[in-house]
Amino acid sequence: MASLRTLVSATALSLATLAQCRPLTEAAAAAADCNCYKASSDSTAHFVNRKFFDFRNIANPSTPAPIVGSGADGAAGATHPYFSTAEWTNTWRTQSWSTPGEGVPRQNSLNNVFIAPAAAQDGDEQGSSHLTLRTLRQSDYQSTAEVESATADYQFLTMRMLARSRGASGAVTALFTYTANPNVQEADIEFRTQTALDQVQYTNQPGTVNGEEQPEATRVVTLPSGPWTEWQEHRYDWTPGSSDWYVDGKKVASIQFQTPTAPLSVIMNVWSDGGVWSGVMGAGGEAEMQVQWLDLTYNSTSQQAPGACSNVCVIDSLI
Repeated sequence: MASLRTLVSATALSLATLAQCRPLTEAAAAAADCNCYKASSDSTAHFVNRKFFDFRNIANPSTPAPIVGSGADGAAGATHPYFSTAEWTNTWRTQSWSTPGEGVPRQNSLNNVFIAPAAAQDGDEQGSSHLTLRTLRQSDYQSTAEVESATADYQFLTMRMLARSRGASGAVTALFTYTANPNVQEADIEFRTQTALDQVQYTNQPGTVNGEEQPEATRVVTLPSGPWTEWQEHRYDWTPGSSDWYVDGKKVASIQFQTPTAPLSVIMNVWSDGGVWSGVMGAGGEAEMQVQWLDLTYNSTSQQAPGACSNVCVIDSLI
């Protein structure tokens, strides 16, 4: 099941190594094996590890029926053989934890992470399938989805996904980095289905400290290429001292306040808990984040730094 192309080097760059890189011309790099990467031709940060997850043509896609009952939902198994392959499990963990919520209990379920078939009438979709994360409002709880990285050793990265979000008001769909050790450090891309369809929020968390909002931590942006219900490329670059976000190749936000410094996890989720942030989803409602592909290019604290970069490839040219 060749659904994932994984390109990973054996080592990762330290900050000192970033300064040592000697990029080749883009043409020469494209003709050689990559041992370093940068996000775009004008980027200055370099990364050693790359994984590209391609969900566009996975065999036998299907949409699982909802499971009723939080206990059964939390105990559900994987929805597709792909989620048992090393290609997935070497990088990701699908979650089944629960919380009381802020008015509506929240139960993560493996049943809400699945390989869905492309809609026959969707001419903008590139393949026959996509990854879906789903949330549904049951009568007495919210069934939700979360996928977390298997390790929490990502330190500086560029990640992007071709994705869209759709569904009922009262949900949040997100791609973000996170650690709580020793304190919360988090950088978010969040789509809230109770807001305007062309509005996205970017935050270097925490956005609120002791009940006081931190306005420097957040940017609320009107998307330049239309609503997030349509396929768009969403990108986040984390480099020393800066979080930068892009949509379809255009830089739309940059925050230096509270930029993460510690090693982090990478997380995708779709959720609601009845609180102010997500809103309250009506009974029977549901929302989804659909992902055609995800590119994760990064440095890692768990790997020894190499020498100078010899062959630098530009991610923009590889997708």
